Amino acid sequence: MMIRPARPGDRPAMERICAHTWEWGDYIPEVWDDWLADEQGLIIVGELADGVVALSRMRYQELDQIWLEGMRVDPEHRRRGIGRQFLDHSIAFAQERGARVVRLSTSYHNAAVHTLTAQAGMERIGSYQLLAATPLADGPGPAVLSAKHADQLRAFLLDSPMFAYNRGLYSVDWAWEELSPARVGHFLEAGQFVAQLKPDGRLAALALLQAHPEDGELWIGFLDGAAASIPELAIAVRAHAATMGAEKVQVMVPDAAWLRAALSAAGYGTGEWEGELWLFERWLTGENPASGEGSSGGGS
Repeated sequence: MMIRPARPGDRPAMERICAHTWEWGDYIPEVWDDWLADEQGLIIVGELADGVVALSRMRYQELDQIWLEGMRVDPEHRRRGIGRQFLDHSIAFAQERGARVVRLSTSYHNAAVHTLTAQAGMERIGSYQLLAATPLADGPGPAVLSAKHADQLRAFLLDSPMFAYNRGLYSVDWAWEELSPARVGHFLEAGQFVAQLKPDGRLAALALLQAHPEDGELWIGFLDGAAASIPELAIAVRAHAATMGAEKVQVMVPDAAWLRAALSAAGYGTGEWEGELWLFERWLTGENPASGEGSSGGGS
C-alpha cells in the first residue's frame, strides 16, 4: 500500500470510507476541505491498486507535539494490518520532523485501536467523559482573570492536583495538548481564564474557557479548585456562556468522581456523545516532563 498526502480529488473515496463509521455517518466529510487547507495539519491516504482504502490526519501543535485523528479504513479492507501501517507511518513521520510526543484519543470500546496503540508503544494516560450544560440567562458570571492575577494563576497550576492528574494537558475540543507557560500567558492575556474568588481575592476555583462561536459552543478546557467552589464556578460559566450567545457549555472531564459530581451539582449532564474517551501518548524524545521535575506546567 502506498501512503501519500491527500488531494481534493480523494473526496469521493473519503465519503465512501466514512459512510458507515457510525449510524449517522461521520464528521470528516464536513471538515475535509478545512483539513486540506490547514497548514498546521496533513491528511494522508492509503492507496492500493483499486483505489484509496484508508485515511488519517496528523495535526501539528505547539512545542513539537503531534495529534493523530480521523483514522478510517474501508470496511472491505479491514483486518489486513492497514491501521498498524498507518500508525507506524504517522509515528515515523513525527520522529523525522523532530516531534517530542504523539497523542490520540479513541472510544473506550474501540478494542482494535487499543491493540494498535499498545503495539506502537503508546501509553493510555487518561479517561474522559463529555459533559454539557445549557447557558443560564440570569446569575453572576465568573471573575475574568487579568495580568494582575498572573502570579496567583501560575502558583495555582503548580499546586493543582488536577493539572498534575492531567499530566499538564488541557483539552481543545476533542483533542489535548500541553498547557505550557507560553500558552498560559496567551490565554491570560486573552481573558480566557476565569475563577471563583475567595473573599480575600485568592483563587478558589479556576477554569480555562475556549469559545467556538461558529458552533455556538463554549468549552471548558481545564477545571480545578476546592470541591465546594467548583459548582459555583461551573454555574457562573453557564451565565458567562449566555452573555456570549453560546448555545451550550461542554467539558471533557477526567476520571475523577468528585469533579464529575461537582459538575453534576452545577447542572452538567451527559453530552452529545456518551461513554469514555481514552487518551494515549508516546514520547519520542526524552521523557514526559510532567512526570518529573521538568514539568511544563504554568508555574515553571
